[in-house]
Amino acid sequence: MRGYNIDDYINKKFNHLTLIKNLNKVNKNNSKLALFRCDCGTEKELVFTQVLDGSIKTCGCKQGFSSECQQKKRHKSLLNFYENKTMRNNSTGVTGISKVGNRYRVRIQINKKMLNLGYFNSFEDAKKARKIAEEKYFSKEDNYGK
Repeated sequence: MRGYNIDDYINKKFNHLTLIKNLNKVNKNNSKLALFRCDCGTEKELVFTQVLDGSIKTCGCKQGFSSECQQKKRHKSLLNFYENKTMRNNSTGVTGISKVGNRYRVRIQINKKMLNLGYFNSFEDAKKARKIAEEKYFSKEDNYGK
């Protein structure tokens, strides 16, 4: 914390955070903490230097929200990914479908969690199940229209 006097920055705004007061305490990493108020009204103790350098911009309230333009780009890139990209070791050639014994296992990843869609005897049934799941979980209406 060399070179910074936190008291000099009181009532100054950094992105969505305004410094309220110097708490005169440190966290477990020996970084100085200060009390900040976010634009949403939440007050939170944060590491002063992380707010100052822009590593922390909000209390966390803006996390997960993005503009409609960003949502459309993400939607388009997800659809392109699932239409064009398969793993190198995928023997079926279709993302999310793998052969296990004489059957086809269908899975899809949603919010970093693997969802098992089931096992199918025919490859065509497995492809249909995967396509329906992609439309359900990655369609514009379900994710961004509400």
